[in-house]
Amino acid sequence: MNPYQFFWDTMELCDWSAQGDDAAVLKPVIVALSKREDSDIFCFHDQMVELLYGLDSRALAEQCRKAEPYMSGDSFLYSRCVALINGPEYYEEAKKGKKKEIWNMEFESLIYIPERAWAKKHQAVCEDYPHIPPVSFETGSNKEGWK
Repeated sequence: MNPYQFFWDTMELCDWSAQGDDAAVLKPVIVALSKREDSDIFCFHDQMVELLYGLDSRALAEQCRKAEPYMSGDSFLYSRCVALINGPEYYEEAKKGKKKEIWNMEFESLIYIPERAWAKKHQAVCEDYPHIPPVSFETGSNKEGWK
């Protein structure tokens, strides 16, 4: 399985008829992942974090700060989530700095998909989610991007 393709194929399950209700938009993604092996959920998580990590840069943060003067580390992260929710082509354009509109939007719910899918699968609480990705999506964690 190609992790990159698996991530984007899974994200295509979003229900955009529910736009405005992030939980409803993501519900088909969470349901589909909850029917997969734990290793697939963890693979999805790792790829999601890797993509968010790829957008964690000084140049994009400066672009964000111009659009949102009160930008915080969290608001920058939630805006980076917008690039992922809009598909691979949009993501690649955002990574090049060509999607300045994302800095006035956010899609925080994206980051909770893996733990919610795992919790649904195991009838557990999200706090018991056992996986930690190899990199972090937190703002400033991509040291190369902040040089």
